[in-house]
Amino acid sequence: MLLTSFYKKIIALIIILISFLDFAFSQSKSEIEDLLIEVCKISDSKDIIKNEAASKISDYQEEALQILPDFFMDDSKTDVYSKCLKRKLSRGEVAIILCDRIEIMPYFQLIGMQNFTFSFCENNPNFIESYLDIINKQSIKKFKEKYVLWLHSEDRKDTRI
Repeated sequence: MLLTSFYKKIIALIIILISFLDFAFSQSKSEIEDLLIEVCKISDSKDIIKNEAASKISDYQEEALQILPDFFMDDSKTDVYSKCLKRKLSRGEVAIILCDRIEIMPYFQLIGMQNFTFSFCENNPNFIESYLDIINKQSIKKFKEKYVLWLHSEDRKDTRI
């Protein structure tokens, strides 16, 4: 009888902890989404690095890297203009840039190209920006899948130790 009561308390505690973790994650996701909305209001893509909301997203580090891929396929247009690409970026593209700013992506592994520098995109602090059209042509969905696999891979973990 005493043992059953103990197990009930343990199960109740586990349920509470899981609920709390789920709530905490959803809080972080909504905060990051709100910050992403703010980043999407800047006018020049080169200014992403200087933006306060982008800096706050970067402060989330690993948590942001886990949440931002959820936005990669969002093709909503933003106010962020890319002089390199001569067009406004989508919300998903801004999320990709933010992930690359937090931790540089392995371009060759994800896109099939590396150290690919366009002469029209010089002096741009967003290295991945010059690859965005290629990512779009290859499939943002496939890019996201590769990115998430890389994010959880042993290769990445080995380089971070």
